[in-house]
Amino acid sequence: MRKILPFLVVGVLVLSGLGASALQTSQENVKVDAAKENSTQRGTHTAFGEYGTATWCGYCRYAHGALKELYAEGQLDFNYVALVCDKNSVAYSYAVSHFNLYGYPTVWWDGGYKVNVGAGSVPSAKAAYTTSINQCVARSVKDVDIILDVNWIGGTEIQIDCTIDNNEATTYGGTIRVYITEKTSSMGWYDTAGALYTHAFLDFAFNEAVSIPASGTWSDSMNWVGSAHGYSSITESNTMVIAAVENDEWHQGYSYPPSSNPFNAYYVDDCVTVDLGAGSAPSIPLVSGPTVGFVGTEYDFEVVSTDPDDDDVYYYVNWGDGTNSGWVGPYTSGATKIISKTYSAAGTYDITAKAKDTNNLESAWSDQLTIEISGNEPPSIPDISGPSKGKPGTSYKFDFVSTDSESDEIYYYVDWGDGTYSEWLGPYASGATASASHMWSTKATYLIKAKAKDQNGAESDWGTFQFSTPRTVSFNTLMKILERYPHAFPILRHLLGL
Repeated sequence: MRKILPFLVVGVLVLSGLGASALQTSQENVKVDAAKENSTQRGTHTAFGEYGTATWCGYCRYAHGALKELYAEGQLDFNYVALVCDKNSVAYSYAVSHFNLYGYPTVWWDGGYKVNVGAGSVPSAKAAYTTSINQCVARSVKDVDIILDVNWIGGTEIQIDCTIDNNEATTYGGTIRVYITEKTSSMGWYDTAGALYTHAFLDFAFNEAVSIPASGTWSDSMNWVGSAHGYSSITESNTMVIAAVENDEWHQGYSYPPSSNPFNAYYVDDCVTVDLGAGSAPSIPLVSGPTVGFVGTEYDFEVVSTDPDDDDVYYYVNWGDGTNSGWVGPYTSGATKIISKTYSAAGTYDITAKAKDTNNLESAWSDQLTIEISGNEPPSIPDISGPSKGKPGTSYKFDFVSTDSESDEIYYYVDWGDGTYSEWLGPYASGATASASHMWSTKATYLIKAKAKDQNGAESDWGTFQFSTPRTVSFNTLMKILERYPHAFPILRHLLGL
């Protein structure tokens, strides 16, 4: 490391003035080259962030804090490396030559598909990064898979075997980069909040172009020795290796969006991680559940995975309609978890799931479970019939009839208008009459309401019927009125024979 210090001093001096100027204008304004998006979602791949930073950068502590918190929360499908540019000449040269670095902090997502510059607080940076990650995982990618095998040989030596499978029908061209990082820096690289940098980049194991024929495979192997690169303090339990492959389709990127510091952007198609200190990943989950269903009906799906280290397990289900369960858990290894889903539109959906343990080691995606969702029309509004008048304290029967266009069985729910209601009555055949009785305790006019639902849960609107228990005047009360007013009501007196 001593041999590169003169280079680093020059690099830091050149960048510090530019970086400080950039950061002063973006304290609370995290620049995002994207429209705002707040949801979290699973898409096509694991998003990958490359975080340009320096130990002297004041605002970088917010960016670092946001990345750490999002990664620890585990709700977003991403990983990141910290390019601590004032401490690592390889990181600095890469950030400048590859991304045309503008200032600190900057996070380039998926090779520059999205770029975040600046950070004014941890919450604002988290919101911006969440948006970028969601937009990354929602985009289309080439169908390639990285298989990364990392073994600790001893001392500071690591054996790294990397394979890329091209599942496309055409040749895949791009670049594979394999980043050797420390989960927590052992080199004393602190941010300005006094926190050691996490996912701190040390060196590339691979950084080379690849050309893979259709349905073909690329592979390479190498041994990397930390002490030979000035990193004699690395340990197996603190080492994380991240691989990302980007295709060779050119895009215009800007390290200071929307139009400053242009660079050649090539987007990431796959990203995988091996954490040497975390044990083994859980098994690929088994997913079971219904294969046919209806719109608007909730269905239960069973997901189960086992962890070889007996760690607790989280599950993430991609429902195939652009939504997901998010990470749910933790659950005991081998325990079956029931996760429910209601589809809002008819269609065919491929459900997949993956598992991760408490060390964030993830399984591969499960086999697809395909469900066919059909449209389901609700029953008709119930017709209500029965007496329209009655007396308090007397029970009266009412009939309810509804039909279902799919001839599904029907249930009825009745609101009697006096604060009481029936539970769902049924099931009854479509068009069959259902009956229920009720007694009111006081004189009033009541609006009876009823709705129907079919066996798949689709509900009708309310049907209504008015029932009253009218007030009456007793004979004795009437006679008292006639006695008090002897000349009033002559016709009534004649009818009564008075």
